[in-house]
Amino acid sequence: MPTKLAILALTRGGSCLARRIRKLYPGGAEVYLPGKFLKPGEEAHSLSGDLSADMKRIFGKHKSIACIMAAGIAVRTIAPLVRDKLTDPAVVVLDEEGRFAISLLSGHVGGANALAETLAGITGGQAVITTASDVQGMLAVDTLAQRLGCAVEGYDDAKRVTAALVNGGKAAAWSYDDAVSRRLGDMAGLSLYGSLEEVFNAKQDAALIISPFILPEEFKARRGPVAVLRPKVLVVGIGCNRGTTAREIGNLAARVFRERGLSPLSVRNLATISDKKDEAGITEFARRAGVGVEYIPKRRLLGADTPSGPSEKVYSNMGVYGVCEPAALVSAGAKTLLAPKRKSKNATVAVAEARFA
Repeated sequence: MPTKLAILALTRGGSCLARRIRKLYPGGAEVYLPGKFLKPGEEAHSLSGDLSADMKRIFGKHKSIACIMAAGIAVRTIAPLVRDKLTDPAVVVLDEEGRFAISLLSGHVGGANALAETLAGITGGQAVITTASDVQGMLAVDTLAQRLGCAVEGYDDAKRVTAALVNGGKAAAWSYDDAVSRRLGDMAGLSLYGSLEEVFNAKQDAALIISPFILPEEFKARRGPVAVLRPKVLVVGIGCNRGTTAREIGNLAARVFRERGLSPLSVRNLATISDKKDEAGITEFARRAGVGVEYIPKRRLLGADTPSGPSEKVYSNMGVYGVCEPAALVSAGAKTLLAPKRKSKNATVAVAEARFA
């Protein structure tokens, strides 16, 4: 898994700046320096002398990289490693005096723009950011998603909506939650509407939708690009027999989401009884979904509702009257379910909606 900031320097002056940044950077950093500039006992990695090989190793290990070197050297070194904006680390280039911090790669999604601002604040220099939305003082759709804690459904669509805004266009916007709408405020280029129908009929260049619910089919026919942000508000409660596979749990969850018109991208976490901490199927399903699991003590489940009715069979086996429904409700802090219990041969699944953070 990628870790904290990596700082690479090639010169004596750059090495001094790297140490200064490491000392002041929030969250800590790992420093990579030429061996001849390392101090005795210093906590730093020695570069091998083959910068391309070093960068290849560092590129996959760190989520963000600060290169204290000429921009041309950095560009030529990372060029063979660049894949896409969703997986590339943030890369910022600094001169050895820290006068400029240039956002070079993965400005929005990877966070290089924000990293450049942070590093410039440490060095007393100037952040150099060239993405059009930032230059114009606008918020790109993918940056908005990060600030709201949402997943982006279709980065190409998000990019087209941002392009429309950057080029002077307008976007019709709607959120499933009024609290989210208020957080959009007076974002440049956005016009807020009260319903999906109003957005569909709006004479705007693009649309922005924030919702955990699947859009109606007719939205595909709407003129102009539509960016969809998925808020992380869905909690999936799971109950299962011992040894149930991740595949069976996943298939059941997918069926529930299809039936209820819910987006898997909006899953915040899974929830189940504490007795299932060692249940491999749940653990593996969570890993595949990229979410965590909240294991809830029996006493809390006993105090929660089981909307589909209490089960004496479950009580005799687990000491509670239900697992998936009360687990979803307790974890989400909700009173009602979006999707009541559904069963497969060995598993049960229910879904509740948490408040938008």
